[in-house]
Amino acid sequence: MTEEKTREAATPAAAHDTMRDFTAPTGLKGLWLRLESLVNGITTPEYNPFYYLGAIGIFFLWIILISGIYLFLFYGISAKGAYLSVQNLTINQWYLGGVMRSLHRYASDGLVLVMVLHALRCYMLDRYGHWRWLAWVSGIFIAWVIIAGGIFGYWMVWDERAKLIATLSAHMLENIPIFGLPLSLNFARVENLTDQLFYIILFIHFATIFFIFILILIHIARVTRAVINPPRALVYAIMIALLALSFIKPAVSAPPAEMKRLVESVPFDWFYMFIFPLLKYMSAHQLWAFIAAVTLSLAMAPWLTRTKRKPAVELTLPNCTGCELCMEDCPYQAISMRKRTDGLPYPLEAVIYPSRCASCGICMGACDYKALNLPDITEDYVKAEIRRLSAELKESASIDKVIVFACAKSARLDGLVENGKLSGYEWARVISLPCIGMLQPSMMAIPFEKSIAVDGIFVASCRKNDCHYRKGGEWFTGRLLGFRPPVVRKSLDRARIKTVYLSSVEQKEFFKELDEFRQGLSNRTR
Repeated sequence: MTEEKTREAATPAAAHDTMRDFTAPTGLKGLWLRLESLVNGITTPEYNPFYYLGAIGIFFLWIILISGIYLFLFYGISAKGAYLSVQNLTINQWYLGGVMRSLHRYASDGLVLVMVLHALRCYMLDRYGHWRWLAWVSGIFIAWVIIAGGIFGYWMVWDERAKLIATLSAHMLENIPIFGLPLSLNFARVENLTDQLFYIILFIHFATIFFIFILILIHIARVTRAVINPPRALVYAIMIALLALSFIKPAVSAPPAEMKRLVESVPFDWFYMFIFPLLKYMSAHQLWAFIAAVTLSLAMAPWLTRTKRKPAVELTLPNCTGCELCMEDCPYQAISMRKRTDGLPYPLEAVIYPSRCASCGICMGACDYKALNLPDITEDYVKAEIRRLSAELKESASIDKVIVFACAKSARLDGLVENGKLSGYEWARVISLPCIGMLQPSMMAIPFEKSIAVDGIFVASCRKNDCHYRKGGEWFTGRLLGFRPPVVRKSLDRARIKTVYLSSVEQKEFFKELDEFRQGLSNRTR
């Protein structure tokens, strides 16, 4: 069989071109990524807040919980005591109670802000469908529980703003068929404002934080090593900002609620009260229908906008040694281990859950035994492509030849690569991988074999801390540096290997780094 026929036999039908999935970001997606690139220039990727929106939201929750417990210690649970106790904290204990109240308020507003940004980012960057559907749907429920908790939190102050929120909320709730008498009558007479009502409000407000944490556990249930704490530097920056805001513009109450008084205007918080202005344009029934329709549409987004899914990884059981590395590295818990079923002398074997598989290939990068393969880009195919492209470079007249391993979610190269050849760069050949975490140490050794001997390897990964498949870039770096198995051989000259971390809009940076890398190789050989 000829070399060409051998290569064809190793090539899956869907992978004849090494350009597997270079997706060009356009429109709002491209604009969003450029904004993040600008922020990277200010904060560095290690501290870019866009990469930690979910973790920042959880940090805000801890601030809300701790400050809320302190406020509760001094809270008067009655119609008369509620307002007075909050005022006492705000004015007479401004140095601590007032600060705690302000932290509670601004952390709550910050929570809504990062929650909206987090949802927008996931949607913009296509991180909500297929294997991520559970995180997306649970996030929708988390959002509404947070809004409900904030609304009832405003009730507890019992100022004019609280009275307005209570009246409008009751008007909406009484339009749900399960309620009988109009709830808004409770706020029409002073005698209806019993202490029991405030106990109920307090219970609902505190219960929401419990439900939020339960939903967060569901939110991250299928995520391996979920990031729940932002970097320490970001924590300090957020706390300093919140404290500064608390002293510069402390949270204060509106005038005390008076049942017989009509107030022309009250302070308005768009973070939590954005729903109520809609009552001016539609009835309560229509507003409930609108809320239900929006919620359902958002929750169905993973299915309504679903793209074609790539095939899940497949297991060749006789090759599996039960080493557990694939399970450890899988970003979405799509692999687990169980007792051996085929009689081979290994205690465990891998089990694949196709519905959770992201088809990222990270597990292939963790497997040294050919036990795992993506049907459309197998290990044999990738290695055959490396040899073919390396052989092309060997036969060319170019100097300082480079093999490029490019993550399909890193710098976009669509239209610039054909059959592995990079337009305008005769000395380079490109191999695209769905995630750089798929790059096995054994694959990196091929270009440096004596029979091939290219001059260098250039690796383009996603931005640090923002791998499209969460941990691919981090796992690859660990293998290269020798602290995460399987490790890259120590005999490989690290000076001839360069890794860059780029988003899909950083094409110019890709070529700049590639040119600089080649120039560095030239300087070494002089």
